[in-house]
Amino acid sequence: MNDHLRFLDGRASVRQFDCHAILSNDLIREMLEHASYAPSSNNFQPWRVMVVKNKEKQRELRKLSADQPQVETASAVFLLFGDKQAYDLDWWQAFHLEKKVVAKEDVTYRIDRIRRYLALHPEDKEIEGLRLDVGLFAMNLMQVVRAFGYDSVPMRGADFDGIKTYLKVPSDWEPILMLPVGKALQAGYPHVRKPVEEFTEIVE
Repeated sequence: MNDHLRFLDGRASVRQFDCHAILSNDLIREMLEHASYAPSSNNFQPWRVMVVKNKEKQRELRKLSADQPQVETASAVFLLFGDKQAYDLDWWQAFHLEKKVVAKEDVTYRIDRIRRYLALHPEDKEIEGLRLDVGLFAMNLMQVVRAFGYDSVPMRGADFDGIKTYLKVPSDWEPILMLPVGKALQAGYPHVRKPVEEFTEIVE
């Protein structure tokens, strides 16, 4: 267990990448498949991903990202979006029946339960829910990337409207995160964290 914990603790945001390192399409798909096991509200899985691994396009993305060099030198830039249209009960029913994880006789009850939940928390099918669900996916992806021997840096400092226009991203996709991924040339910044006592209260 200590090895697993050391691995999880060892994630750091890397900003210096080997610009010659290649990330194959097959490996990208494999990373995303593993990352997709992240939890999401009622398993709606609202994440949408665009991966850019063309250096000319990465240079343009760098211009739209406050000239941060890791956007250009990364092996690939993962752009993570959220799609509010994913919170669709018709899709939920068809998908879960097809995968045989919900019995046909239980569908009405399960859908009614989701409706009641969303009535209590309508924000969970809006941008707030997308940020939570895609954020969980993003954290999973960052650790999966490390498991394959690569590193990453989560970024929000970008002109996402400009990026969406440049890459012709669907207008209703909400930008959540940019994640340059590559082979580290230099370790990320060391972790400095508050002690647990400062942010935790245990109720017994």
